[in-house]
Amino acid sequence: MKTLKTLLKIVPLLAMACAGSAQALTINYNYAADMDARALAGFKEAAKRWSSVLRDDVQVNLDIGFRLLDPGVLGSTGSTRGTLSYAGFREAMIADAKSSADKIAVANMPKGPCMSVMMNGTNVNPAGAGSAQTFVDKDCDANNSTIRMTWANARALGLVPDSDTRSDGAISFSTAFAWDFDPTDGITAGMFDFIGVATHEIGHALGFVSGIDTLDLNRAGNFSDAVFTYIAPADVFRCSPESKAAGADIDWAADSRTKYFSLDNCNTSLTTFSLGRTHGDGQQASHWKDNLGIGILDPTAARGELLAISSMDLLLFDVIGWDVSVPEPASIALFALGAAGLAGARRRKQAKQS
Repeated sequence: MKTLKTLLKIVPLLAMACAGSAQALTINYNYAADMDARALAGFKEAAKRWSSVLRDDVQVNLDIGFRLLDPGVLGSTGSTRGTLSYAGFREAMIADAKSSADKIAVANMPKGPCMSVMMNGTNVNPAGAGSAQTFVDKDCDANNSTIRMTWANARALGLVPDSDTRSDGAISFSTAFAWDFDPTDGITAGMFDFIGVATHEIGHALGFVSGIDTLDLNRAGNFSDAVFTYIAPADVFRCSPESKAAGADIDWAADSRTKYFSLDNCNTSLTTFSLGRTHGDGQQASHWKDNLGIGILDPTAARGELLAISSMDLLLFDVIGWDVSVPEPASIALFALGAAGLAGARRRKQAKQS
């Protein structure tokens, strides 16, 4: 399959609301007058899925389109992002912690002003500039002390005022595929689940992203480690056996080693992440590991496959700053059970999501 291209251009905001309720996420859509009516209805249904499980009283503004994309690309998301200090991020996470999983996560976050990071590439690699060999970067410069998150994720943490009405991102879907716009009777063979894929793409704008995709594209370049100020909230919970053994707080390397989701200082693996398109497993790192049926943020979708938000999806959104409408102690039970409680592997996928 041809690789996906992430959209970078954010178009001006033109308000058009999707109705929400008090103490629930509201998603406002901005779209062209000739937007396909079925696609627009599908976007709104996808928004309702997130609003039904995220109870943060914030508004997220998304530009949406339905047009021809690159071959093999179902949909693509470009999100508005901003940076803040790791210390400020941790303070916001502590203030926002409500669930048992939140409290476990923040209790295990590094308490200093920066993180020790296992990474590779860069011109300061002890094994040589641009080397694939991993090293532990703990010099507390810009990349160790900076978090880059989507604007929507920042809204959930109370870091963006309600008066800020800028666009939080842009999502486009390809007109080249046969889409099933009604999942209530299953997904027709040979067609793709539009509402499911829309739910996936909105999830990226809400915060399921990884800065490793930037390192993955530039690993061999002659860049300082300090340039890579792209550690995302989900990356704070990204570990490997090697990073744990080396005493690093996170594993932020672009390579093919297993990276897992952990909330307790890398002691427990809950499930696994994708590893990167160029130097990893062929899938963007801003996803779960493919073909394991982990959740809506899997990197690919199959024809005839009905897509849904999973408990593991909700656990991740819970610990990156969203307030999830799941009864306690469901989140902590998931933390204990991890991937063992998940369904078996999905059938092989046939097209990619971004």
